[in-house]
Amino acid sequence: MIGKQIKGTGFRGCLNYVLGKKDAALIGGTMCGQTPEELAAEFAIARQLRPNLKVAVFHATLSVDSTEKLEDSEENDQRWLAIAANYMKAMEFHNNQYAVVKHSDTEHDHIHIVASRICLDGGVVDDSWDYYKSQETIRQLERNYSLETVTPSWETDKRAQTTGEHRQLKSQGNKSVRVQLQDLIDEVTQDNPSMPQFVERLQQQGVEVQVGLTRTGIGFSQGISYNLDGVALSGTQLGKAYTFYGLQKHRSVSYDKGRDNALIDALMQPQHLAIAPSEAEENELESSQSELAATAPVTPATANELELSQSELETTALAIPATPNELELQLSILPERNETQWQKVRSHLAVEYSLPLELLDLLYSHSWLYADSEKAVFTARTLEGEARFAFVLNERGNFTTTHPLSSEAAFWVATTGEIERAVIACNPIEALSILLIEQDNSTTAPATLYLGIERASQLPIEFLQELDSVIIAIAENSQLARNARSLLPNAELVNPQSSWNDIWIQLIEQEQQNIQPNNQPYKQRIQDIELD
Repeated sequence: MIGKQIKGTGFRGCLNYVLGKKDAALIGGTMCGQTPEELAAEFAIARQLRPNLKVAVFHATLSVDSTEKLEDSEENDQRWLAIAANYMKAMEFHNNQYAVVKHSDTEHDHIHIVASRICLDGGVVDDSWDYYKSQETIRQLERNYSLETVTPSWETDKRAQTTGEHRQLKSQGNKSVRVQLQDLIDEVTQDNPSMPQFVERLQQQGVEVQVGLTRTGIGFSQGISYNLDGVALSGTQLGKAYTFYGLQKHRSVSYDKGRDNALIDALMQPQHLAIAPSEAEENELESSQSELAATAPVTPATANELELSQSELETTALAIPATPNELELQLSILPERNETQWQKVRSHLAVEYSLPLELLDLLYSHSWLYADSEKAVFTARTLEGEARFAFVLNERGNFTTTHPLSSEAAFWVATTGEIERAVIACNPIEALSILLIEQDNSTTAPATLYLGIERASQLPIEFLQELDSVIIAIAENSQLARNARSLLPNAELVNPQSSWNDIWIQLIEQEQQNIQPNNQPYKQRIQDIELD
């Protein structure tokens, strides 16, 4: 079963849509009205309980495969009503108005649930984490009603065929261009090629490839698109495994900017001819490359290479206890700032992790984030604001800490107001990604402290124990999650199916399909991050 949720401000428009569809039928709910006008009037009564709440509409869509529709229409409606009731209960709409409308305009049997987030006692249903809560609820409903399990959107790496594509394949025996591209890409990435090799292989198959920076609502992101038989499709339209970032993560295509960018640019030039070399030519090329590598002059290692080698050495060397003086020195020193590298680090964080430039600038202005020698440095602070150590993000996307033994200091940010809840993540990028996901999906979440830690000992336990809600948003099978849970036994454990940054990037990619003319509402949310 597939489920989607949308929040909105106007009941009448939503009701006009769901009831205005051909073959739409109001099959139940908790309301008396039968028309959009009557239902909107009922919703308006409860809305008077919270006149200042702008986002009052909750609109959910639940659908099943065409093979799972019950033949008896009355039994089918009753099953849908039971599913809707269980879904709304699990989503904590215990005392709310909602209407259930069934659509029969597609092969996939589905319902729309239009509900008010305003409870009849004047409360409001919290919509934070509802995307995650909905997926967990749907998995349970699939088990309860023996429905086919559908992978959540952020877990899939390939977009499934549409109904039209299934029909085309069945009636004509032809694959759509989208499916052809997916199959071609899967084929040419079997041996983990480099990005230039990947581009050239597709060109040899008649695929035009474009690689470059694309503008998003929050800055720039590296993107890739494909054109086959005159049909152009972006990586996102094929699935997250076919985006520039997804090719590296899900198809093991290697990419090094310094090594590959010039080659990729050359491959995309009009004069480039994508002609497959013969086996003899390939052997000759490999031989020439080997000879070149053997005779190339030895050049001094760059600063980055030296730092990387030193980092690798430190991870494999035996740990030597530091003397008290050395410990005191480590505690007092953070990585040195390098202002000339900030713009480079800023761009890297925006492109690779889709972190908004406004947010990065905000963190930078308070020295919670800065650059040293081409690396991002996130400061770990006590709740009083005293910097104790730093999380350093290296070129491989991994974090190291300047002093992991420091206690009760973490990377943290908080939304405006008196803190009522906390969310704990495994590093600064994950903490910021959760903040962005919640800000993107919720307008009513209480003031929240978002923490990124490496060790559970870095948590301010006494402060967290006084909060109404603490969420450990770390994979439950990790040692860090278990350690945090042992210190905070009443905390709620949320087990992400992938990294929170992957989920955030997926949301950004989905929003790119419907780019807003400006980003003002988003900027307003960024301003809600606590500055004190």
